[in-house]
Amino acid sequence: MRESNIMDTHVLSRAFVSNKLLRLVETLADQGQVLLESAAIEIPPRAISTVLMIGEIPDVTAADIATSLDQPHQVATQRIAALIKLGLITKRPHPTDSRSKVLILTARGREQYQSMMVILEKIRAMMDALFDEIGCDLAGKAVEAVAALKARPLIERARELGEGDAK
Repeated sequence: MRESNIMDTHVLSRAFVSNKLLRLVETLADQGQVLLESAAIEIPPRAISTVLMIGEIPDVTAADIATSLDQPHQVATQRIAALIKLGLITKRPHPTDSRSKVLILTARGREQYQSMMVILEKIRAMMDALFDEIGCDLAGKAVEAVAALKARPLIERARELGEGDAK
């Protein structure tokens, strides 16, 4: 992936914020993968939050993870399937709901979880330093932006500009 593209300097650059944020996500995922591998962590970068929940929440299910992470259920189940294939988690019957399965870390998964927690603390510190460097709490601003867009979607913002239905 290139460091920049034409949308970074185009007069309409701000209209392409999703392009810029996607590049940021991909950069973080790629560099995160290298960082995880350097720490002998086999958990895929995009499954870290899933493993975090499984390690912290008793009797957590795929549905709980999908809801809590605001992900489609299919995405959560795909990540769970990959973690099962890696031998990091397993399923067992839910103690009170016979229709559900709870997710638990295997012995190897617990070792990976402990290593992951150490590297996550380092990543948190690195992100704090990055946010200081760029002069913005990017994580906080991302949460604010999502909330603002949910409160007033783009279509409403277009109407406020007198653009009708943005045709």
